Amino acid sequence: MNISFQKLKGDVSLHLAFCWKMTIRAKSPLTITDHLIPELFYDYFFIKEGNIECVDETGRTKYELPQQALKPIHTHPLVLIFSSPLVLYGARFFLTFAESFWADHPGANSFLAQTWVRQNTKDLQSFASQVIEHVRGRQTRRNPYPMLSPDLEESDWLVHYSPRHKRRLYKATFGLSRKELQGVRNIHAFLEQTCDFASQSPRIIQHVNPEVFYDQPHLNHTFKKMTGFSPVEYFEANSILQDNLMSASYNEISSR
Repeated sequence: MNISFQKLKGDVSLHLAFCWKMTIRAKSPLTITDHLIPELFYDYFFIKEGNIECVDETGRTKYELPQQALKPIHTHPLVLIFSSPLVLYGARFFLTFAESFWADHPGANSFLAQTWVRQNTKDLQSFASQVIEHVRGRQTRRNPYPMLSPDLEESDWLVHYSPRHKRRLYKATFGLSRKELQGVRNIHAFLEQTCDFASQSPRIIQHVNPEVFYDQPHLNHTFKKMTGFSPVEYFEANSILQDNLMSASYNEISSR
């Protein structure tokens, strides 16, 4: 089996972190299971070749992804089943993309069928150019000022509103509450740390930030609910797409 992952720099003015292309080739057709955990990014998928089946155990649904679809924020894990040969393009957007999205709002915990690129797209550069052109021609400002900073802090404009009005703004913009967004952020605050889980008896407690999680049981419960794994199980699991996207995303966040 041959797997490749390519990445192309995005456009910060469009909230585009990067574009990417993943290919899976094998001598004979096969299926590969990939696990996606919640992240504070919006992902656009274009399945050029092959197909992907999505299993949402939390929502108890199973369906085939549209050839082109936007994945908004999820608060629970998903299982993607890739059928090879697979050629998959994608564009990853920062959370702030939701504040310029042209539809009513992208919602949450479901895929939104979209058509941004041509069927005959041949390479990553062409895909990225079409995505940029599509987004630039449609993006709109939902609010007079940004709601959040990259660190998820509320802007001076937002902080002065009443809690009730802020709840409406969060729901209308992100499809989620601030508490739900912060829950996803807390999981990644833990994952961004350098943890040695290769030892036979990893001590998770050494990596628990008391300002985020009360103790190890609190971390374990929250992590399991959101990812479907315990922390140790997660680091032992194999995930092709998730690992590549997270690695590239953390690099983009640090560069910002």
